[in-house]
Amino acid sequence: MSPDNKELKDVGLKVTHPRIKILQILESESQRHLSADDIYRHLHEHGEDVGIATVYRVLTQFETAGLVCRHSFDNGPALYELN
Repeated sequence: MSPDNKELKDVGLKVTHPRIKILQILESESQRHLSADDIYRHLHEHGEDVGIATVYRVLTQFETAGLVCRHSFDNGPALYELN
C-alpha cells in the first residue's frame, strides 16, 4: 500500500485516482500554498482528466478530514496546504 493510500484510508476516505493525484500535488508543493485553480492547472498540464468541481470537492473532503488547512486572504482565492 502506498503512503498516499494509507493517508486516505486513515482518515476514512475511499482511495480514488483524483484524491491520490491531488494529495501528491499538495505533497510535492509543500513549500507553497495552492489554490484549487493551481491544482486543476497542474492536473491538466500532466494529462489528468479531473474537473474543477472534483478538485473543489476533494479539497473540501480533505479539509473536513483534517488533511489540509484552508486559508482565505481578503478577496483572493482560498489557498490550501497540508496539515
